[in-house]
Amino acid sequence: MYIRPDDLSRFDGLVLEDVIPKHDKVWYKYPNLLKLNKLLLAAILTNMTNGFDGSMLNGLQSVPAWTNYFDHPSGTRLAWMGNAMVLGGVLISPVTPYICDKYGRRKPIFWGCAIIVLGSLFQGLAVSYRMFVLARALIGLGLSLASIAAPLLLVECAYPPQRGQMTSVLEPAWPVGSFFAAITTYLTFKMHDTNWSWRIPSLFQGLFPLIQCILVTYAPESPRWLVSQKRYDEAFSFLVEYHGNGDPDSDLVQFEMAEIAAAIEAEIAAKQSRWSQFFSTSGMKHRFFIVSVISIMAQFSGNGVLSYYLAIVLTNMGITDPNSQLLINLGSTIFTIFTAFTIALQIERIGRRTAFIIGFSTMFLDYMLWTFLSAVNEKLGFQNQGLVRLTVIVMIAYNFFYHFVGPFVPTYVVEVVPFSLRSKTTMYSQLIQAFTLGVSNFINPVGLERWGWRFYSVSIVALALWTILAYTYFPETGGKGLEEIAEIFDGEEALGVYHGHRIELADDEEDNLIRRA
Repeated sequence: MYIRPDDLSRFDGLVLEDVIPKHDKVWYKYPNLLKLNKLLLAAILTNMTNGFDGSMLNGLQSVPAWTNYFDHPSGTRLAWMGNAMVLGGVLISPVTPYICDKYGRRKPIFWGCAIIVLGSLFQGLAVSYRMFVLARALIGLGLSLASIAAPLLLVECAYPPQRGQMTSVLEPAWPVGSFFAAITTYLTFKMHDTNWSWRIPSLFQGLFPLIQCILVTYAPESPRWLVSQKRYDEAFSFLVEYHGNGDPDSDLVQFEMAEIAAAIEAEIAAKQSRWSQFFSTSGMKHRFFIVSVISIMAQFSGNGVLSYYLAIVLTNMGITDPNSQLLINLGSTIFTIFTAFTIALQIERIGRRTAFIIGFSTMFLDYMLWTFLSAVNEKLGFQNQGLVRLTVIVMIAYNFFYHFVGPFVPTYVVEVVPFSLRSKTTMYSQLIQAFTLGVSNFINPVGLERWGWRFYSVSIVALALWTILAYTYFPETGGKGLEEIAEIFDGEEALGVYHGHRIELADDEEDNLIRRA
């Protein structure tokens, strides 16, 4: 049965970390954790679709059949091909939080992935520039819906010690999708003089969303969303099965159930789900500032140059052979996969704040060196091949430094805000990122074509600013329970934070928490 809020004396002075059982085996040897993490792949795979798209568009720019079919798109015309996905996402973003709050986290992922599958079919069968762009807008619409729900499902379902890792591997799924796109476009590039060299990668983009549709059908629903819907028995059953290894009397299960219920009921009583709550206290303003700036940082750190316009960058460096460009794209992607997952899995050791400071500062230094080498290469007429290769290495090394930032952005965004604002915050963050990416996608191809390496100075200035902001305003959230993070921003009076005697519930909900599951 559930533990009564007034019968928690054995937990006096404890926090979530104190009641987590000590495991003597690796997590995948525990059936409950193995099952949970396999089903949560339904959320993790979301970013593979995003990564596939960026690398595919990069690769297609080096495929002659694609450039010929669409009349050699460049400048604004090329930018629209990249931005169509952003536009589709922006169109549905305003209603997505309400969909996630009303229907849960699982259903929006399924609906979004189904839309992506449909958009991929239209994209692969496109017979005109307009149809290709509209298909990409449809993919962006579905991806936005799934992408907003995915981190919510991960952070709210993950086993507490694995919360940071599970949410952080969401972003490294991007280079995995990028790898599949790079290898697909490279292999189909060999299909000379046929439009299937670009249609096959375009159709293949629907594979991962199709797998997600299957997985999410069997995935569990967020226990926090279930509590918000007063479905306490289902939330308790989730915690028993996946966090308590089948033991309803587990200290961890009892503690989590009480802490989650206390926090969410307090938020509901305080009507914290309104947008105006972001400006109600200094703690909420701090949260809003963090979410706003980190969403801009994530997409305006020079990463857009390599993600969508690598072909232009390599051409500016004197590497014009399509085969060489595709091989560099593939090699860069493999390196990125390895580094992204390696760093993401170390989040609890590194810490969120430290990772951001390391990432932005090293990207700043990398861009400085990249710019310098590019200037020297241009002065030497790109005749020194050793220097050109060194520049490529420095360029690829940027991906390593970026992954001290990228994996932890979705984690940080969903951690710093309370449950009642989590879906709205995720949507807001995605909308800011989409807007920033959209601006970047218009600026980058034009800037690279007009100014070449000189355009990199924009990223240098931005990265210097991001380093300062991360050092000054980003607190550490690791090592705390999801509900306990509120104390960092709101102090000891944070609503619903458990510290022995401070579990409080609305009067009409207390009886619900002592029913048998």
